[in-house]
Amino acid sequence: MIKVFEDFDIALVGYYQSVLEANGIQTFMKNQFGTGGLGELPFVEVIPQIWVLNDAEEPRARSLIKELQEDLNTESV
Repeated sequence: MIKVFEDFDIALVGYYQSVLEANGIQTFMKNQFGTGGLGELPFVEVIPQIWVLNDAEEPRARSLIKELQEDLNTESV
């Protein structure tokens, strides 16, 4: 398993995970409910993360995430 994305915005993490899954990339979301511990635990222990289950899918997953980020940046301009 390889971590490919993390952000405190759980909605954004969930969206990216959905897009990866829709493209046939199996994922696991770590710390989905961890933000409740924010302040009690180090932030690196609670930030929602997307992990790719098959290491060979990492480059494609990162490429899709990059495209999504570029699309979001274009829309906000």
